[in-house]
Amino acid sequence: MLRTLEKLADVLGFISSFVARVMLVLVAAILFLQVVLRYGFGFSLPWPEEAARYLMIWVVMLAGSLLVKDEQLVRVDFFDGYWPRRLLSIRNAIFRLMLCALLAVLVWKGYENADFGQRRMSATLQLSFYWIYLSVPVGAALMLFHMLVLALRDLVRGTPENDQPSILKAEI
Repeated sequence: MLRTLEKLADVLGFISSFVARVMLVLVAAILFLQVVLRYGFGFSLPWPEEAARYLMIWVVMLAGSLLVKDEQLVRVDFFDGYWPRRLLSIRNAIFRLMLCALLAVLVWKGYENADFGQRRMSATLQLSFYWIYLSVPVGAALMLFHMLVLALRDLVRGTPENDQPSILKAEI
């Protein structure tokens, strides 16, 4: 079951990465167009800043889920070399499950906010704020899934032997 979840996590990670990259390219292209029009021709469009802002929100939420999946978030691991491996994996699983609870609240409240945003439209794009605010529960749900997979991995397999704290990997 864990392998199936890890494969699903890889597929979701690939899709999230692809979509985030496409959106980031769109942001760059839209802003480049706006700069060329504004400074090259003295004319600007009303929608590029708004579109770039909303696309960047989606990029950040999708990329955040990739950071969770790849365990690239900031952590304090100075004393981890002194913990027994099994205790370290249990501690990590407990921390991950606590974060899952917070992410579940973010999914719930984020969707409530997105639902509330259905009644509002963005100024220039005339896009429902539902689609903009939906980035929060979608990104949080992806983070929640990846965090659950990592917690399950910690409980089943324990902490991998090659996953030493960064302070122990450093060469002097």
